Amino acid sequence: MITLRHIGPAIWAASMLIGAHIGAHVAAADEAGDIAFGEYLSSQCVTCHQLSGASNGIPPIVGWDTTSFFQVMDTYRQKARENKAMQTIAASLSDQDIKALAAFFATIEPTGD
Repeated sequence: MITLRHIGPAIWAASMLIGAHIGAHVAAADEAGDIAFGEYLSSQCVTCHQLSGASNGIPPIVGWDTTSFFQVMDTYRQKARENKAMQTIAASLSDQDIKALAAFFATIEPTGD
């Protein structure tokens, strides 16, 4: 005979698995940047960096994968990468801001024009 004493741990274990599953989806969504917000924030970036991906002496930032973009911006925030302008800009951005910018710039295919 199954009693409440036997069902209790099973229900608890199932609820923990469901909670972990939901938590993983929430964390994954939080990791992805908001493309529309990134486009909004990009106005400062595109005063120097070309949306076409053209260099003209300033490195292109379009078409990068989001992980690389985040890592580079974080190294500027930590002042581990030299460039006073980029250090200042990166220092003003939150992780969420950088993820949004990364998501936006990843959607743009460089044309090189």
